[in-house]
Amino acid sequence: PFRMLAEYLQHLPSGSVTLHLKRGALVVTARETEGKSPKAARALLQGESAENFPLIPALEEGSEISLPPRECGRGLERVLYAVATDDTRPELAGVLLRGEGTTLLLAATDSYRLAEVRVSLPSALPQALSVIIPGRAAQEMRRVLEEAEEATLRVGEGQILLRAPTVHLVSRRVEGTYPDYAQVLPQQSPTTADVDRADLLRSIRAAAVFSEQAVSRVTLEVAGDQLRVTAVTPEVGETENTLPAEVGGEGVTVSFNARFLREALSALPGERVRIGLGSATTPTLLRPVGAETTKPHIP
Repeated sequence: PFRMLAEYLQHLPSGSVTLHLKRGALVVTARETEGKSPKAARALLQGESAENFPLIPALEEGSEISLPPRECGRGLERVLYAVATDDTRPELAGVLLRGEGTTLLLAATDSYRLAEVRVSLPSALPQALSVIIPGRAAQEMRRVLEEAEEATLRVGEGQILLRAPTVHLVSRRVEGTYPDYAQVLPQQSPTTADVDRADLLRSIRAAAVFSEQAVSRVTLEVAGDQLRVTAVTPEVGETENTLPAEVGGEGVTVSFNARFLREALSALPGERVRIGLGSATTPTLLRPVGAETTKPHIP
């Protein structure tokens, strides 16, 4: 039982830990030799035969591509917040990997917001790639990739295999067609505002304190050379934060789900963010200033 072992190890004294088998059980001993009074601990965890463990698929066939591990790990981190948390539409509970040429696109959407990242591959793909990876598997892939020096991804008929020097991760593919979200992305934004990302994130968190608990709505108002962040709840109170902004286009006021904004801004890299606004009924586009590759999207 791994959870029991992991929790037990967290509470052991610092020092050496020894594991050994004894008649189908795992014996854990720990000893701290520093100090005048050495500390020791011992535990025995009952197990079962390893023959009961399911076989790990080999996945010998399939197209294989080389990945830049750190870039892909960071890319997954920046889109995972937008993965759907229920299985009503299984394809939305996963991350889309689509590759062509030397570009790999990572995308996730729960139909309310969309996050997209483009990663440059070290070499061109021999053929176009499109696969949906379950959200939970994508989380594990992120952890592996962020610590790996090199990695390859093999895409088989119904499974994928991520190979790093010390880890092989096998996952099923999500069957289905990912929605063609490109057609709903705004081609241009009538109003843009460039602001400090950390300042905007702090202002939204502060405004959310005064927002209705069930909806947590905050309002962004662009006017002149400023961006105002406001929230009003008659029974609680109201707040207003004003930030300097480089504004292009006409003034506009749009309300948002505060959590959606917080998660998108937390995932974006860079010090400044560009907010592309239309109206209350059109999507809003957020991206790092000076970058065209990472586009969390808030309707």
